[in-house]
Amino acid sequence: MRSKILVVEDFADWRELLTGLLQREGHDVKAVDSLQAARDYLARTKDLDLAILDIRLVEPDEDNQDGMRLLDEIHRHQALTRVIMVTGHGTMETQRKAFREFQAFDFFRKEQFDSDEFRQAVREAVESAHRDRQSRKGADYIRDHRYKMWQRDQDD
Repeated sequence: MRSKILVVEDFADWRELLTGLLQREGHDVKAVDSLQAARDYLARTKDLDLAILDIRLVEPDEDNQDGMRLLDEIHRHQALTRVIMVTGHGTMETQRKAFREFQAFDFFRKEQFDSDEFRQAVREAVESAHRDRQSRKGADYIRDHRYKMWQRDQDD
């Protein structure tokens, strides 16, 4: 299943590694290195299946959680997009926050990129996004069809 995936990672080595892994799996991958580049891409992209976000996008800043902010924005504005959070320095507190507050699909340490578990999570996230998108399209079609029938009844 070909899917659209956004990778947001500030370190070029990690970004290239992850992009290569995902492309070998057959995904259409856009990789960016900053919060603003991600926002720009999201503003012009529809039907994004998965975003893989680094929690901290400016490494020297220990308090930086731009990835968490972006997770919140995606959750609010592109609800059908699944998000997997990644980190090199993750804590259980951060992981719980990603799941509880922002409904991340999954959470991984960067060292797990080349694991079967990570690839399975990507497949499940993409399949979940596709299912929900198809379901929404079906519901929209039914709603539109019912409205047209109602309009015909009103005209009679």
